[in-house]
Amino acid sequence: MASNRKRAPWQRKLRALLQKPAALPILAAVCGLIIVVIAAIVVWFTVLGGKSATSDGSSWSEPASDASYDATADKVDVEAYKGTVLPESEDADQEYLDETLFLGDSNTVRYMVYGPEGSEEPFTTIDNNIGVVSMGVQQIDSLKCENFVGRSSAVTMPEAVEIMQPRRVIIGFGTNNLTMDVDTFIEEYKKGLAAIHEAYPYADIIVNAIPPLDKQRSNTALSMKQVDTFNSAIVQMCEEEGYKYLDSSQALEDPVTGWAKTDYTLSDGVHLSQNGVRALFEYIKTHAYITEDTRPKPLKKVPEVQGVTPNLITSDPIAVRGENGQASTKVPVEFVCSEGGSLSGATSQMVAKGGTCSTVTAVPDEGWVFAGWAATIGSTGGSGESLTFTVPGDADANGVIITAYFEQVEAEPTATPEPTATPAPTASPSPKPQPTQAPATPAPATPAPATPEPQPTQAPATPEPQPTQAPATPEPVPTEAPAPEPAPSEPAVTEPGESKPAPAPEDTESVPASTAG
Repeated sequence: MASNRKRAPWQRKLRALLQKPAALPILAAVCGLIIVVIAAIVVWFTVLGGKSATSDGSSWSEPASDASYDATADKVDVEAYKGTVLPESEDADQEYLDETLFLGDSNTVRYMVYGPEGSEEPFTTIDNNIGVVSMGVQQIDSLKCENFVGRSSAVTMPEAVEIMQPRRVIIGFGTNNLTMDVDTFIEEYKKGLAAIHEAYPYADIIVNAIPPLDKQRSNTALSMKQVDTFNSAIVQMCEEEGYKYLDSSQALEDPVTGWAKTDYTLSDGVHLSQNGVRALFEYIKTHAYITEDTRPKPLKKVPEVQGVTPNLITSDPIAVRGENGQASTKVPVEFVCSEGGSLSGATSQMVAKGGTCSTVTAVPDEGWVFAGWAATIGSTGGSGESLTFTVPGDADANGVIITAYFEQVEAEPTATPEPTATPAPTASPSPKPQPTQAPATPAPATPAPATPEPQPTQAPATPEPQPTQAPATPEPVPTEAPAPEPAPSEPAVTEPGESKPAPAPEDTESVPASTAG
């Protein structure tokens, strides 16, 4: 039995809509949209909630100390140390970096991997960089780390400074010392800096700030409060000892939260990423410290640099501790690319030594092609555009950096021959001879009005009647009329002019009227 209940207007409209042929696709689209929204909500709660997933699949929970972190409490007071903190300057050129020797830990090592955007040249090389993975300030004057050709053993950083004779030193330690007592840290730093100054007193010494941490870091035992406290102690030490302080935290940290800016660190939240290193060097060049060069001249010949002894320190002082107290075997892996393309996939991962990274794909831009992969350690094999990398078992705390390279496709040369056909306009010389013929034809006509100035040159052709044409150049013409040289040379040209006695008098009648006065 049909229901007699009256339907509401919206029900009638809905029923009419469902009876249309387009109803099914519309309904499917609405259902799809609802599913996407639900999935987005789930992801949001998973990533931004109390626990967030990291790139290696593990979870991260915020320590209670982070919640109480004050981004302004212990930051360096720039105004209080105005003479010590390097102010903003004009952008120094590459020569400033080349004259500087960079000393430090694993973050300093990364200066030799990254370079300016659009350039495949790194910011530093082994010729002006001594970076040792996992090194701390207590080892500055004791760890034999740098190697030179011709020397049987490595030398310490102070000894290397004396050999390399840089104009200035920018030194950055502290990340591996954050678990140390701050007073002990400063005493060890003073001792190491004094050894450098004593070894080569002609170099300016600039102490770089400890870089900020990412809030989602692997080792939650490290905190931004520690970083801020150490940096405040470093700038005070610099003022007391006469060194300069590079407050690079200003370029690397979020001014509101105080933590590292997004994507300025790797997955471990400690090591600087490509974006972080680029921002750091932009700050270095715009906060330059250039003084008179007092180094003894000529400089001694620097032996060929071999670099730092590999795997010098096997223990990672800031490694994440597992449940049994053992250090984590995971290391950061970063994927970067050269100009001409981009990457698809997780570009920053934490992977166990011997483990496999999630797949990353190199995507060339239009007009470019993929050229291959390269890793700082390990092998990428003959992988194509998609790479699933296995981390070597001997990887250290500095991790692995894998670069995708692209090459530009050369343009087709077929378009170039066409412009060579454009010389066809060389046919234009034809109009040029015409003006030369023009004076020959107008000669029998009325030459005087056509070219008033050339006529006087024809006047000497008939010496007797031509004086009457001289008035074209009033006074000099009578004197030039008897000119011996033009008269004999022109007769051949003026032969048609001899048959023109009639036009000549016409001009003479009009000219004397003006000259008589």
